Amino acid sequence: MTPRAVYIHIPFCSKRCYDCDFTTYVPHQKQQISQDLEALVKEMEMMVKTTPPGSIGTFFLGGGTPTILSPAQMQYLLHNIKRCFPQWAPDYEFTVEANPGTTNTKLLKVMKENGVNRLSFGAQTFQSTLLEEIGRTHSVDDIVQSVKDARKVGFENISLDLMFGLPNQTVGDVRESLARLVELKPDHVSCYSLKVEEGTPFYTLHLQNQLPLPTEDHEFEMYQLIRSQLRENGYPQYEISNFSPIGKESRHNLTYWHNNAYYGLGTGAHGYVCGSRYENVKSLEKY
Repeated sequence: MTPRAVYIHIPFCSKRCYDCDFTTYVPHQKQQISQDLEALVKEMEMMVKTTPPGSIGTFFLGGGTPTILSPAQMQYLLHNIKRCFPQWAPDYEFTVEANPGTTNTKLLKVMKENGVNRLSFGAQTFQSTLLEEIGRTHSVDDIVQSVKDARKVGFENISLDLMFGLPNQTVGDVRESLARLVELKPDHVSCYSLKVEEGTPFYTLHLQNQLPLPTEDHEFEMYQLIRSQLRENGYPQYEISNFSPIGKESRHNLTYWHNNAYYGLGTGAHGYVCGSRYENVKSLEKY
């Protein structure tokens, strides 16, 4: 079946978080990002030539941090996405992942004017100390300001991510984060438990018994609190980690859950096309 969903991976971050095992790189040279985008456009051209697309229902620009791109780089990428995938469903969903503090008004306008209609901000927690302890580069104020800026530009579909089970995190911390999150009135919420993945700084600390994680009972209590608090505030659970009012579910995420085909493009991206699953090379140079 011809895929009706497109995932595009931007493998760059200004800093690698301590729990992250995704395909991400801190760019050390300005041309690294430009070269990767040029290769990405070539891959798109090759892909649509071999597997011509029909009407696309969902796009997801993930990473990494896609909003590390400059407005000009984002314009270049979105222009070529529209060129290679010219048919969009009338009710299409186009999500861009964003790190709070990286979405200035100019960048937001470029995205909005080129068809992006959904943003997913990685808030993670509303405790400054915990943000520092997991290696995030943004502040609590950045979360609030980024949402305000996006609303001002005209984005009507905003998702916020939270994490639980973090080192030194308490049930009270989660309760406070939920209260702060609800005040921002997002349209969708994702809540993920920390996974200590091999090869990450957290994994090394865990092996040395220096990673003060909550107990399993406390982590379970956090999850149950998240489920109940979000439900009471109008965000019923529709999937293990995702919550939203009816009609605001992430349709791209449901592509994966329903085992539907999707194009996977970019360094380290995964895809599912013509009955075959594939993974792109993770090396920037090889890609």
